[in-house]
Amino acid sequence: MSSTRMRRNRNFVRTTSMVQSGPITVSVMLITLGVLLSLLYLNQISKSSTFNFDVRRLEQKEDGLRSVKEKLEIDSARLQSISTIRGSAVVSKMVPVENVTYAQK
Repeated sequence: MSSTRMRRNRNFVRTTSMVQSGPITVSVMLITLGVLLSLLYLNQISKSSTFNFDVRRLEQKEDGLRSVKEKLEIDSARLQSISTIRGSAVVSKMVPVENVTYAQK
């Protein structure tokens, strides 16, 4: 009775694989896969280090431009103050000094 009864999880048709691979072929395929994954990892690392280098270079450029801007702002304020002083009403009322005498001890 047990021989005529169908059992669970049994394949009635056996399929044969078209690709035959032995242990050496599997080893070569795994090594190739490992090399490819390593190359992909190295590619990603080099991209991120290049990106970090670009960011660092741009930050240095930004710092330089900020210092130039601060110097220009100071020069602009100095030049504006001189022209403002020369054009003020108080300065126009002043007279040039002709004879200078210094006090001595």
